[in-house]
Amino acid sequence: MMGYIAAFDIGTTNAKGVLVDKQGGLHQEHDVPMHTLLQGGWIEQHPEQWMEAVCTIADAWWSSGIHAHDIELITFSGQMQDFIPIRADGLPVRPAILYSDGRAAEQAERMIQELGHEGIFQVTGNALDGTSPLAKLLWMQEREAELDVKTAWYLISSKDYVIYHLTGQAVTDATTAATTGMMNLHIREWEADWLSRYALDAKKLPPILAPEAVAGEVHPEAARMTGFRVGTKVLCGIGDAGATTIGAGVTAPGEMYGYIGTTGWIGMTSNQKLPAESRVFHLAHAADGVLIAVAPLLNAGNAHQWAVTTFGEGADGSNSAYQAFEEAVRAINRLENHVLFLPYLNGERSPIQDQQATGCFIGLKQATTKAMMGCAVLEGVAFAMKQVQQQLGDGNALLKPLVLIGGGTKSPVWCQMIADIFGVQVRVPQDSQYLPALGAASGGFIALGWVNSYTEFADQYLSTAAAEVYTPDDALHTHYQRKFERYKSIYPSVKSLFIENEESL
Repeated sequence: MMGYIAAFDIGTTNAKGVLVDKQGGLHQEHDVPMHTLLQGGWIEQHPEQWMEAVCTIADAWWSSGIHAHDIELITFSGQMQDFIPIRADGLPVRPAILYSDGRAAEQAERMIQELGHEGIFQVTGNALDGTSPLAKLLWMQEREAELDVKTAWYLISSKDYVIYHLTGQAVTDATTAATTGMMNLHIREWEADWLSRYALDAKKLPPILAPEAVAGEVHPEAARMTGFRVGTKVLCGIGDAGATTIGAGVTAPGEMYGYIGTTGWIGMTSNQKLPAESRVFHLAHAADGVLIAVAPLLNAGNAHQWAVTTFGEGADGSNSAYQAFEEAVRAINRLENHVLFLPYLNGERSPIQDQQATGCFIGLKQATTKAMMGCAVLEGVAFAMKQVQQQLGDGNALLKPLVLIGGGTKSPVWCQMIADIFGVQVRVPQDSQYLPALGAASGGFIALGWVNSYTEFADQYLSTAAAEVYTPDDALHTHYQRKFERYKSIYPSVKSLFIENEESL
């Protein structure tokens, strides 16, 4: 009998499932698209689709010859910072309010006035705003009181909802709880004084468990729905940013990785919070006493997409258009390209916080080509990542290869460029889209006694995993060091123009 850990990653756009064996091998990868409700600035999802996706993926496993008794345990990662009120029978009392929904700005501002920015940061390690579940909880009590009365549990993650339907147990993990605005980051418990101050029912908040802790077992009704064995252990799992961090092999303090999706981030593990002025988001790592500092970038893959459609030969955004753009950038001599691009197409959050900032080119000449401008766009995002890396790590050079994940890693030219700019090797793991599920599975390895720690899991299964490796070119690194210094001076030189431009519209 082959023993598998069933690992699910329930994201905003897709739910993924994979079976992980004791050697860290991935089997039976499946994904199911998710649907988001967008109306009047509200961003919601029907939670029922998360459970339906798990059933769909499990059915695919059984149809392919996997047996329920092959599954040793079930674990999860999932989108965080949601607000999911449910009844005792598990039915949602309203659609889930997603992390990016900022409807509770008024409630957040009121709490900021009362608690103070510094007081909030000292407890949570983060700022409070209208996207915080704490503010959304107050919003619901004020705007939908009749629904709040029917609520038995306030769940925070898509995975928490599925776990409740599998086991009947309400739980969450510390990584997810750190996104709520009401967990004390230092002791990993709900901040009782705030709950009391705002007359919030602490009994409706789920217990905070370790990712490797058993949340419960599959009950008979869930077994009938999913095909899993009655009594199969279900772990608490971990929020998606925590699972991604582990999946990237980042488990010890001082390690970093980069993510390039539509937006992006640089994540670093640390033993202590960074100063508030660094404007990073702090999460609890799965490992005790370790934090994840995340510096978010609003402009990453979206800038790449804009460059492909604007400067590429095909403006349709197809795979062939991306490939043609890739070849055009590859063909130019990057040592002779002095065009600079500030990539703030959507404003920016890190390393500067300025919603009015825009993208801009410096150094255009009559000889400048579209390929040179497209190259500068990719370089601009990489420079922004480098600036954030220095902000997180006190300017120290990376001592280990930079693990890079996300859809942007499909561009070898971009990955090589990042290696040249950072001056370190860049590792792009294979099957990186399943790294959050693999990161979630790490808790299962600990629970089953296959490894003793998250660091041991990373050392055994991730650092040796198949990956594409990009080694920096010395001449280009020297070139980019000079170019980076010029890049850093762009925003301070032009930021006043953004304000004037905004006021003139």
